[in-house]
Amino acid sequence: MIGVSVIMPVYNPEPAELRRAIESVLSQSPGDFEFVICDDCSDPYVREIIESCNDERIVYLRNDRNGGCAYSLNRCIEAARGELLIRQDADDYSLPGRFAELISAYKQTGADIVASNILLFDESGEWGHRDYPEQPQKRDFLFAVPFMHGACALRRSSVTAAGGYPVSRDTARCEEYALFMTMYAAGARGFNLQRRLYAFNENQAAVSRRKYSDKIREVKVKAAGFRKLRLYPQGIIYLAKPLAVGLIPPRLLAKIKDRVFGRRK
Repeated sequence: MIGVSVIMPVYNPEPAELRRAIESVLSQSPGDFEFVICDDCSDPYVREIIESCNDERIVYLRNDRNGGCAYSLNRCIEAARGELLIRQDADDYSLPGRFAELISAYKQTGADIVASNILLFDESGEWGHRDYPEQPQKRDFLFAVPFMHGACALRRSSVTAAGGYPVSRDTARCEEYALFMTMYAAGARGFNLQRRLYAFNENQAAVSRRKYSDKIREVKVKAAGFRKLRLYPQGIIYLAKPLAVGLIPPRLLAKIKDRVFGRRK
């Protein structure tokens, strides 16, 4: 039996969303895992909600300062004991059976990154879905990350061999892109279950929070990753995509995503 650690960074999510995320993890089967939560210097209510769960599987960490997602994930990994690291974000939720299917696929495929397709939801409920290539190749990183980060399960040794999540201003909000490309450059393989096992919170507020500076950082991360993956010269044209998307007004971008990934109910 492999050791499993669920890792979740937390910074001031909506209380109801945090409760739902935690419950979606604790109700998974098999249930013999540890749940490492890193509180990134949140307001007191976050700790109160976590402690109110009163579950011995929860390992609570708290940062003395707000260090960001990558920093918090690295703290989770350092504290985790499992061979398989299952990601969870505090404003998303896992669907029933997710862990069992991820563990089974991890054993059967030998992949270093195992994820799944996802459902999309907002305050109105589920409104669409996003699907990913079953066996992502290096070329799949050209257009976008071929995995949903929150939906991933990761081989711990492959993550640590790649140096963990990069923590810097240049990789903020793109840390998973940088990590996964580094892992693939070192020979890692990935697999996406063609089932929707994770629900991702894609709402107007989240779209509006994304700044153009985030797109500039994404270009820098992609440029460095493409070099590692030897995706030049074809990679040059794909570097313009984040900048072009960043120029689209948030409301229009939301409408485009509605049409691409599903229609809101």
